[in-house]
Parts: sequence; structure tokens; C-alpha cells
Amino acid sequence: MRKEKCRDLELIPPLNEIKAMFFDMDDTLVKYREPVMAGFNSIKESFPELENAIVEDMMDQFRELFSYEAVLNREVSYREDISIRLSRILNDLGMDADDEKLHFSSVFWRAFWKKRRMVDGAKDILQLCRNMNIPVAVITNGNPQIQFRTMIRLKLHDYIDVILTPRTIDEVKPNNSLFHKAMNIFDIGPEGVVMIGDSFSADMVGAMNAGIIPVWLNISGNDRPEDGEVAEISSLCELVDLIRKGDDKDE
Repeated sequence: MRKEKCRDLELIPPLNEIKAMFFDMDDTLVKYREPVMAGFNSIKESFPELENAIVEDMMDQFRELFSYEAVLNREVSYREDISIRLSRILNDLGMDADDEKLHFSSVFWRAFWKKRRMVDGAKDILQLCRNMNIPVAVITNGNPQIQFRTMIRLKLHDYIDVILTPRTIDEVKPNNSLFHKAMNIFDIGPEGVVMIGDSFSADMVGAMNAGIIPVWLNISGNDRPEDGEVAEISSLCELVDLIRKGDDKDE
């Protein structure tokens, strides 16, 4: 872990200076890696021929097989893309996934949704924004169908004013178009806008490109991959404490 002085926490403004807060969805507000792991564990447990499969390798392949270009160009739908990726992984493991497609898909998704929960501190920061009338947008590269279903299941519409996905303007982070779209919706400029996300390459680079304040949610304590003025937090609970303390100092 780097020293505290390298975390640029002074970049995070107090509550009374925040004009809007933008969040990534997966592994920022809502758990994603854990549900995916649960899905693959459930598949492995359901099929004896996968006894020697390594779940982490399956997850890595699942991520690597995703093609934003194919989805954005509408060569495949998001639903088809997930099914194709799951089939490819199981076929590579020597299993005839096509014969079990309906079954393994239901096994995966049942386990996935059971673990699809809010990240620790997410409800607190969202409630704080709601109490202070701070507009909230979710800017996500994730599957729109999953994200909108997540919003419904976790009742996030009570806290989130806008959700923007690649389907909104056929762009993905770090392109700054989604960030500017959110600012246009709220009729604000970049000053006082904060973006919180777990992906440095997508969320932080995108925020810097858009001229807004980047706050990196680095739960795993990874090394910062690039230079730049980026605040770094270890949890959303820490963010709540920081902006509350900053607000107290200004009173």
C-alpha cells in the first residue's frame, strides 16, 4: 500500500461543493465479481465433468471473451453474448454446452442473482446524496439488461436519477461522451462533479477526460496504473466519512 500522502484525498470536495455524483455500477455500487464467481461455482458443482475446472480461469475467460465492438455494432445482443461466452467456456472444457444450454444458464443466473447485492457503504453514500439533494447518475459499461434488472431488484431507483449504459449513445468509458451526457441531463458543468469507480482505465481515465473529479475505489489495494490527479479510497464507507468531515470543516 502506498503512503497516505499519495492518495490525493484533498481532491474530494465537501458536501456543500458537490454538484453531482456519478458512479460506476459493477463492483462500485453493486457486487459483480462475487456473483459471477458464485455462478461459475454453481455450474461446476452441477456438472461432474467440470470437477477439475478452475473457477478463476473460467471467470478470466468470461471477461476476455466479451467484445464491446460486437455488442455495440449490434452483431449480437447482450443476452446472446452472455450465452455465447458461457457456451464457449464449457465447450473448451470438453463439455457439450449446447445440449445443456438452458440448464447451465439457469444454474448460473440463479446463483448470480442470489449474490447480487450492494457494496458495503453504497446505500449510505446514496442516501447522503438524496438527503442533500445531490443528483446521482450511474455511468456503466455493463450489460443494460442486467443493470436495469439490478436497479429494480435492489430498488436503486429510489436513489439514482439517471443510468447511462453503452446503449445510450453507443459509446463506452473511458470515452467522455457518457459523462458529458449526464452533465447535460443535470444542466451542470464539470466543476464540483465527482466520479467514483473501481476501474482506473475506464472510470478514472474517463473522468479525467471529462474534466470531473476522479475518485478511485481501490478495495484490493492495487498499485495505481497511471499518473494523474486521482483521489483513492479503500471503501465507500471511507468516502462517506471524508465528505462529511470536509463539510464539518467548512462550517
